[in-house]
Amino acid sequence: MDALKRYFHEKWIGLAITLVSIFVVSMLHLFGFFDVLELKSYDYRFTEVRGPLTGWAASDSTYINMGTDVVLLEVDDEAWRLMPETWPYPRGTVWGRVIRNLTQAGAKVIAIDIQFDAPETKSEYLHEFAEKIKSDDLRQLIPRHGDKMLAEAIREAKSYNTEVVLAAKVATEPNRQPPQYIAEPHEEIMKAEPETGLINDQMDDDGFSRRYAIFSEMSHQPGRAYLTLGVKAVKSFLDIPDTTVPRFDPANHIWNYGDLRIKAYGNSNTFMVNYYGPASGYKLQTEEDYPAWGTFPRYSLAYVIDTEDIDLRDPMEDIDWMSQFLPGQIPKWIQAIEDPGERQEMMEIMGISGEFDVTKTPFYNKIVVIGVAVEVLHDVKSTPFYNYLGVQQLTPGMETHANAIQTMIHDNYLNVVGSRLTNLLFDFQWSHVLIILILALIAFFLLDMVNPITAGVLVIIEILFYYAVVCGVFVDDLTWFIKSTMAAVLPDTFVKNNYSFFSTALPTIQSSLVVPMIAPIASILVTYLANVLYRFLIEQKDKKFLKSTFGQYISPDLIDKMFENKQEPKLGGETGVHTAFFSDIQSFSSFTEVLEPEKMVNLMNEYLTEMTNVLLSRNGTLDKYIGDAIVAFYGAPVPVEDHEYQACMTALEMKDQLEILREKWRSEGDWPEIVYNMQHRIGLSSG
Repeated sequence: MDALKRYFHEKWIGLAITLVSIFVVSMLHLFGFFDVLELKSYDYRFTEVRGPLTGWAASDSTYINMGTDVVLLEVDDEAWRLMPETWPYPRGTVWGRVIRNLTQAGAKVIAIDIQFDAPETKSEYLHEFAEKIKSDDLRQLIPRHGDKMLAEAIREAKSYNTEVVLAAKVATEPNRQPPQYIAEPHEEIMKAEPETGLINDQMDDDGFSRRYAIFSEMSHQPGRAYLTLGVKAVKSFLDIPDTTVPRFDPANHIWNYGDLRIKAYGNSNTFMVNYYGPASGYKLQTEEDYPAWGTFPRYSLAYVIDTEDIDLRDPMEDIDWMSQFLPGQIPKWIQAIEDPGERQEMMEIMGISGEFDVTKTPFYNKIVVIGVAVEVLHDVKSTPFYNYLGVQQLTPGMETHANAIQTMIHDNYLNVVGSRLTNLLFDFQWSHVLIILILALIAFFLLDMVNPITAGVLVIIEILFYYAVVCGVFVDDLTWFIKSTMAAVLPDTFVKNNYSFFSTALPTIQSSLVVPMIAPIASILVTYLANVLYRFLIEQKDKKFLKSTFGQYISPDLIDKMFENKQEPKLGGETGVHTAFFSDIQSFSSFTEVLEPEKMVNLMNEYLTEMTNVLLSRNGTLDKYIGDAIVAFYGAPVPVEDHEYQACMTALEMKDQLEILREKWRSEGDWPEIVYNMQHRIGLSSG
């Protein structure tokens, strides 16, 4: 106990600096100073540490074998080029047909990430024109209103137990009362009673999409939850009753919704999306012909609408692709196979021989997310995979819903230490402070045990160790850093031949742990630098005092040793084996007889200065001057192992230095002959 008290008494300043460092870093963390860097380190763990869970770039087949429940139906470049209609596509003849085709192909949920909140413009024009036509025959040639046709398709889908979820938004108009409202699909479409889900963006401070909202509330309706598109899709997929509402468990930071246990981001109504990979349709522009990432199965809208009665713009690509997945239809390209045996074999492969087998379609029992992926419409997001493999890759907005949906269905949530990484001002996490405290104290104790340079090396090792742990727990493999470092330095051929050893398996469901990286590392650096700076300032102050006090008597090297050893000169001296030194000028009284007082002072100043410099350079300690005599000793107050040798070398070097002085005085020609022949006597005694 006494030893502990003594330790704290001696180290209290360093500990105080460390505690201040911990407080400062914690406050900076609290007010979001590290948030952007923390989010980038979070992205780094996706792109550089773990990689995709699905698609051809996945490091193993864990999630590929598990399969995904989401299929993407994209308005992509192919659709832009091949669709018989131009954008915006007619709701009845395009979107209504898409819903019918997917329903017949066995889709369980169709989630459309496109808003239909206003009446279809083209149909409105035609409706106004029809009212002006008097001829019934001409009026019958005008197509029906697209909104009504879309509503009919939704009703038909519901009759086959396929749920359609349409996009809605929380909109704000300052001059409206109340200013907030839900921008739902047009009232004609809503007559079919489709599910609706919000698609409002959930952005972090740097504009990236990492979290997904479970629901939103309007300011004038607190407590009423409007579910988002992804949650509504999962609700329909899992058959969660309409009467079920999300309930928050603050103790465990869990949103309970039916069978779902959604891990909340702090106390918010959002959760961290466990992104399964980069944009499904993105393709690297390299010399190697890599396929698109394929995070989720994806199909072009042009192919899903391509049945026998629809003609795409390019006849060469009009193969009635969707017909193979619809009952009672045989695509033209299969009919064109002349050999009956080959035709029958192809029909069996495609699952359309004999009775139609809906379970063999790629849409069977899936959530089909429909949205735009063509760049011209600018519905793209930055996700954690934005900089994957060093290439900037934007993700279609529809895929943020897809990743959120798959995260919920797989129950594959990220375990965030303290339940959140950023925006801590009103939801502070003491677990973060504990990590900061532990790492900062380790840095202090390392610095206390060794010199600052060695401690600096150890602090770097501490940072690397923490970095390795943070990355390792994200992939549930604490050897990740060792494997990746070895793979980086060893020859590529050796690494490829031993891939199973160097590769890291993908983390299993809910085994990824997200630990704050930047603030804890900052605490290590701030603690180290603050303590080193304090020591430097104190050392300079103490050295300045020692040199100003003893600089005329002790060499700079010995002063440094005294400081390093924290040794202070003692009154009365020290007992020990030392070497005494004495010197004086031979026949000194003769000099005083021939030299004027001023000349005598100048001569002695120059002589004593040069001799003292030699003495100090050999680690001697000047005791005093007695007229022309120099009294000194070696081995005190700082021990000098070879003090006898140093004393002897001092005597020899003083002899040489006196010769130099004599030559100098002779060249000046301003001194009497006795000065040119000056001799001195030196005595040494060890004991």
